[in-house]
Amino acid sequence: MRPKDNDTLAQSSGVNEEARKTSSKGRIRTIAATSAFAVVAVLSILFKNQVRDLFTAAKLESIYSASDRYPLAVYFYDSGSAGCTLIHTSGGDVLIDSGREKAQNNVCDLLSFLGANTLELAVLTHPDSDHIGNFSEVIEEYGADRFLTCAYSESCKSPLYGELSETLRLYDIPIEYASPGDSFSIGGAKLEVISPLKTYKASNDNSVVIRLDYGEFSALFTGDISKKVEKDILESGRNIDCDLLLAAHHGSGGSSSEEFLEAVSPEYTVIEVEESLYLPHGDAIDRLAACSCEIYRTDVSGTVAVFSDGTSGGTVVMEEFE
Repeated sequence: MRPKDNDTLAQSSGVNEEARKTSSKGRIRTIAATSAFAVVAVLSILFKNQVRDLFTAAKLESIYSASDRYPLAVYFYDSGSAGCTLIHTSGGDVLIDSGREKAQNNVCDLLSFLGANTLELAVLTHPDSDHIGNFSEVIEEYGADRFLTCAYSESCKSPLYGELSETLRLYDIPIEYASPGDSFSIGGAKLEVISPLKTYKASNDNSVVIRLDYGEFSALFTGDISKKVEKDILESGRNIDCDLLLAAHHGSGGSSSEEFLEAVSPEYTVIEVEESLYLPHGDAIDRLAACSCEIYRTDVSGTVAVFSDGTSGGTVVMEEFE
């Protein structure tokens, strides 16, 4: 259904509130903020058949409290080796990719968890199956005011993209194709398209790259671009210096070049990945470590949630949704 009516939303909100009160999942550790944000980690280990907390225990109410205090939240959703990022603002939600079809974790669960309504903007960076997977379901459940993807998607013949195109048509949502410089203002946040600068042969290289600015806080979402596209972005002269980076192509060795990382100079980097023989690649990890940023992986820590008020104080939360 699109969008949910008020009665449904009220009912959903009530369910979420009850879940918040009864949930025993998730334990977090808060580190004092010294820059634009601090870090909170949710980690536990199995020790002598008992779950032993690595950090000070706290209930998920802390997460909701942070969400109430900070007008911007960015969720890097744990959906395996797949792309799925939600930007949650006081003025609406932006979904960048939707994970893999039939994955154990579905981004609709996160949207329901947050009590989300219609998406202000839905972005499909490129039409690969690990980014497009659940988009039809998301559109059916929540709708979107605008839908953005790369022009390369138009030539895609995959069944998943065909299904998504039909869903968008049924719900009267036009497909917009990203161009460098396109910008969107949502809830005080500005999103700007950085790439694709041209049409590339490889699907990954056509990924929509987006910069987010919210006051003094900034982030860069890179899809699956390779070093070739990173070089093109550098030569374009666009501003990519930011606080927070989503590592390209799930930490692939063919991305995250030294030159690109030097220009971005992130304080924190998130890798959306499911550990395998190939990802994240050791060379990419070494290059990220060399730029002195803190690295967080969804295969290790679950969903990574970043909160900011756009000033010198804020909170980054790493949380595991099960």
